[in-house]
Amino acid sequence: MEEDIKTQQILQSIMRRKNNSAIAIAFDKASSDDTSICRIAIAWISESKAHSMTYLVKPPVDDFSCSRKVTASMVAHSADFATVWDRQILPLLKGDVLALYDASRTLRTLKASYEISGRTFMLPELYIRDLRFLAITYMPNLGNDSFISIIHRLRLSADLDDAASRARACTSALDRLQMIYPASGYGVPLSMVLAGALNLPADTLQEEESMEDEEEEEPQPLSERLTHATRFSLIPLLIICLCLFGYYMYRQHQNAPAHVDFSSYSSTEVPKSQKKEFPNFESGKTYMMTRGTYVVINEKDIDLFITAAKNHDTDKIRTMLRNNQVLVFQSAVPIEVTGNPHGNGFVPITIKEGDHAGQSGYAAYSMITKAK
Repeated sequence: MEEDIKTQQILQSIMRRKNNSAIAIAFDKASSDDTSICRIAIAWISESKAHSMTYLVKPPVDDFSCSRKVTASMVAHSADFATVWDRQILPLLKGDVLALYDASRTLRTLKASYEISGRTFMLPELYIRDLRFLAITYMPNLGNDSFISIIHRLRLSADLDDAASRARACTSALDRLQMIYPASGYGVPLSMVLAGALNLPADTLQEEESMEDEEEEEPQPLSERLTHATRFSLIPLLIICLCLFGYYMYRQHQNAPAHVDFSSYSSTEVPKSQKKEFPNFESGKTYMMTRGTYVVINEKDIDLFITAAKNHDTDKIRTMLRNNQVLVFQSAVPIEVTGNPHGNGFVPITIKEGDHAGQSGYAAYSMITKAK
């Protein structure tokens, strides 16, 4: 009974959380094994304050060699992770946005700790805000992508031995990041995260350093912040779309017959014997392109764009974005198909509404959907 009352109180606080804020998840592991979560915490921002809730978990093996202040005796009477997740955590995930540091690794550990029970780990289709990915993308000259470095840069602190403290710092960091670099939304669909869309190389990032050794930097003036926001607010969506499209093209090539000349796919036209069947679009009919999809303005830039995506060449992508060679939609937009798909899978279209109404370009056929 007391547990139900406490859960209801937490739910009420979560429902009052700050608009467009995310619920953060962090955990402690008993050992290096991904199945050994021994404590899990969620955090959210409500009434201008970060709140959190922690649950102890009994891991399958009593190996606490890597535990962050959690002992075997503390969890002796606790439930396993699958039970805690289903009964305590999942009912509290109200809304559609989760905040995680290094989402791919976090989700992998959550899945492993859950499925050791023999059940399949399931999450509703929601959006993920990856603190590490967004910090790399939005914060110039970050130099270090460790959790402590990022929150220190944002004038926050956390106890690394406490999952609740890290969860509060994570949701607070994303909230502060959004204020410094405003954008309509930072969420990435869960399915795209699981597909590896955020696993981008960060060549300039260094190994983790201690908090004491880092130099503090003054916050940038508002004008500089807005400049960076203008330049980078669409970069995450664009990079993710490009990675998925590049992966799709790669798989398409893999599944082709062994005698196919793959180089031909980099040009607009391909030999008739190798042509792929594309969906039939009715010229003059209205279709939709969803948030996060993109349009290449000039046909000659398509191959350059695909190459940049496959090579994870973010500098080239940013340059094309700044030069308006590529447009990325921040909301669903109606478009009109003006021709048949070309051999590279791009379809000539005209944008019908929004800031770019009347603009023509080329969109990947897989990004075009029927209007409802």
